[in-house]
Amino acid sequence: MGISLKKIANAAGVSEATASLALNNRPGVNIDTKKRVQDIAKKMGYFPSANAQSLAKKKSGFIGVLVPNIANLLYSALVRGIEAILRKRGYKMILATTENNIDYEREMIEHFISFRVEGVIIYPMIQNNDDPAYLNLLKMNDIPLIFIGSYYKGIKASHVMSDIYGAICNAAEFLYHKGCRSFYYFGGCKSIVSNTLKIKALQDTLKDEGQDFQEDHYIELDQTNYECAYENARKLFASTKDVDAVITADAYTSLAVYNALIESGLKVPDDVSLISFDNLMLPEICATRLTCIEQNIDVITKDTIDELFEKIAGNDTDKDILIKTNLIIRDTTK
Repeated sequence: MGISLKKIANAAGVSEATASLALNNRPGVNIDTKKRVQDIAKKMGYFPSANAQSLAKKKSGFIGVLVPNIANLLYSALVRGIEAILRKRGYKMILATTENNIDYEREMIEHFISFRVEGVIIYPMIQNNDDPAYLNLLKMNDIPLIFIGSYYKGIKASHVMSDIYGAICNAAEFLYHKGCRSFYYFGGCKSIVSNTLKIKALQDTLKDEGQDFQEDHYIELDQTNYECAYENARKLFASTKDVDAVITADAYTSLAVYNALIESGLKVPDDVSLISFDNLMLPEICATRLTCIEQNIDVITKDTIDELFEKIAGNDTDKDILIKTNLIIRDTTK
């Protein structure tokens, strides 16, 4: 049997109603009695219902966070940053990983609402989501939503993310002026917002230089992991040597592409320049230190939390917040 309210009340010599008020820090009980009941409950190993307390206070102290997974270095870095800031503000995080499962994301939104979270932060899934209308349930329940890293089209909410378009424009311009002409990009689902921005940036930058970024030069990976990236890179470089610039979605993909290039007899950077949209792995991990686009994780997480708490305070103005990136030149570019 568990530790019941009745046992605590009997041990404290009060009624169950008085014990309940004391444990949930409600008015109607004098300070000495309240402290005695709470001390006895603590010694007995009893914890009051968080749901009951949040209903009483109309504040839960919880923030719901959804990310695609925590294997990806970017997502795990964002989660750590979010939790650290929330802890300083006296809040706790309820974390779930969607693993690109739309039904599960919808289910977790419903759970967040039932847990009475005070706000929700979502990094959108890295696959196409045609109808994320279930997110409107949050607004119906007066729970603020902030997107981090990207956003879903059609959902009215603030988002905080890197200036992806500007970052790829900058990287592509750098590579072009180093003599590169045949550009490839390795990334995930091309229809999600972040990747449509990358494609547009490559198209616009190269168009300004009088050439095209060909649609089939975007290598769409079924899974964003090393194995899938390596297999796609190996097949590409076995079929063509007409490539002198590759930009990848993250460090693991860059390592896969780098290894496939070397095994294909191509030299980096003499034959092919390589840039990673990630600076979350030690540069020494790769045999040749990766040139990369660094995202400012600290600023992204801080601005996300700041914007969320503005919403919690009642500011209903939606903002599109873009954070500058930094192109770090190392050894994989000419």
